Amino acid sequence: MIKQFQKDLKDSEYKRAQFKSVLFFALGVVVFTIVAGFLFKQGPTRRPTGRSDIAYDFPAGEWFNPSVPLSLYDELKGHVVVVLFNDFNTLSDLQDLTNFNNLSHFFNDQSVMCLVVTAGLSGSTTDSLITQWQVDYPVLADPDSMAMAVFGIRALPGILVIDTKGRVAARYYEDWQNIALEPVIQDLLDQGMATHSLANEKYVP
Repeated sequence: MIKQFQKDLKDSEYKRAQFKSVLFFALGVVVFTIVAGFLFKQGPTRRPTGRSDIAYDFPAGEWFNPSVPLSLYDELKGHVVVVLFNDFNTLSDLQDLTNFNNLSHFFNDQSVMCLVVTAGLSGSTTDSLITQWQVDYPVLADPDSMAMAVFGIRALPGILVIDTKGRVAARYYEDWQNIALEPVIQDLLDQGMATHSLANEKYVP
């Protein structure tokens, strides 16, 4: 009888140990599932939103209208810079130029520099375009699309907005005409004023 009792006791202890093992395993699976689900839900790490990208400067190229090549960190320091990238091969692209021209005139007396990069166009073609459309703000001919690569422009037309500290504030593409750019630019001007990074005078090319 004692032997039987000892046998039953061992069996009971074995079953309790087995139960504990199964319980701990189940809890581990649950914890792992929760943690894994949270991690997968988070997805890949994303760069923080907002104006955090320091813009590169313009590559070497042929400029029209300014007397010297422009630099974000020299002539245009402290300016809100708005750049239109386009190849101007359709009528709608020329309408883009007209609308951009209006935007330039809207901020004519403020530290805002609107300029155009003619992506894929030679200097002579760019010169003809400027004459035909009476463009009076800076234009950079970019026959090899180097400026597009430098500023991360992925499609045409493209709009790049740079704040007074030389940071990329926004990029817009084919629907840029549906974006109210004036409030965006004014907000950057106000922030530049508040942070004392706004140029006191507008650079005149």
